[in-house]
This record gives sequence, structure tokens and C-alpha cells, in this order.
Amino acid sequence: MHSRIFNAAASRFVLAAAAGLTLTACASYPGRGPGYAPATAQQADAFAALSGLVGKTWRSAPACDGEGSPADISKWSWDLGGRVLVNRHALEDGSYGGVTYVYENGQTGSLDYVYITSAGFHTTGSFVLGEDGSWTAEEAVTGHDTITRVRSTGRLTADGQMSMASEYFAKGEWSPGRNVVYVAVTAKIPEITGKLAE
Repeated sequence: MHSRIFNAAASRFVLAAAAGLTLTACASYPGRGPGYAPATAQQADAFAALSGLVGKTWRSAPACDGEGSPADISKWSWDLGGRVLVNRHALEDGSYGGVTYVYENGQTGSLDYVYITSAGFHTTGSFVLGEDGSWTAEEAVTGHDTITRVRSTGRLTADGQMSMASEYFAKGEWSPGRNVVYVAVTAKIPEITGKLAE
């Protein structure tokens, strides 16, 4: 039983941690409407294509979730007058979720982030956007029992979906994580209960 819960939790962690990064590099145009535009054009330039994430909600496609795995729902918004991108996400069954804060590092100029989870651990990292709309990221994990790093690659596909592959470092070796496709949806972020579905 403990092994099943650990495997489910590790699988959900990799999906959800990668979800915090998955959307960070999608190349698209900024949305319109309340809360969608950053405070200034200069701030939008600092985030480049990331500003196109605001106002969109994404759901991991059922084919990628695996049998019995809940989908991940994720939504982006601006905070601090356009200085921070915020991603809130949760698994559809409410068992896990988190918040990611993406900001421009004033010392290095890189786009760094912190991801805080409902499971009591957090991650920090930075990422690089490719000119082709792809992205790469590696993050350090603090407070998880076994996983100490996660790395991911992803891209926005020609049909408007997002594909992402991740792997995690645990017990001294890298292991495959999830290969996930996200589609744009109209949905609300599920309430996080912290309980695994039976």
C-alpha cells in the first residue's frame, strides 16, 4: 500500500512539478481583457513569449495521464503590476497542486521561478526559451523525501497544444518522468484537498 501511494505521489509530483514549468515557454500573443496585460510594455518585454500565457487555462490530455491518473488543470495571471507571472494548478481530483511565481532576476537577467506545493515541498530554478518556441529547465527540489531535481523540455506544437517531457533525479539517478500534452480549455482550477483518490 505504501509503495502504491509513493508511486502515485511521485508520478503526480513529476506531472505537477513539470506543469509548473510546462506553460512557461509557450510562444503566443498576449491575451486581452481585465488582468491579462502587464503594467507596461517594458515588463511584457522582460517576459517575452511568456506574457502570452496569461488568461489561458490548460488541461493535460487524457491520453497522457495514464489510466486512473487525474488530469492537471493550470492557469496563468499577472501579479505585482506585471512584474511576476503566477501559475496556479491542481490535479482534477484535488489531491495535489501548487503555485509557481516567475520573475526576472535583477542580478542575472534570467527568468527564475519558485514552485510551492500543497505537499509541503518546493522547487527553485530558471529556464531558457528557445527561438523555436521550445524551452528547457532544471529545478532543485527541497523538502521531498526522494526527488532532489527535475528537468524538463517542452514546446508549443503547430496545432496549439503543448508537449512536455520530464525526468527526475532520485536515489542517485535520473529516471523518466512524464510525457504530457496539454490542450487549452475553459475550466476552473479544482479545489486542493490533499487527499489521494482511491
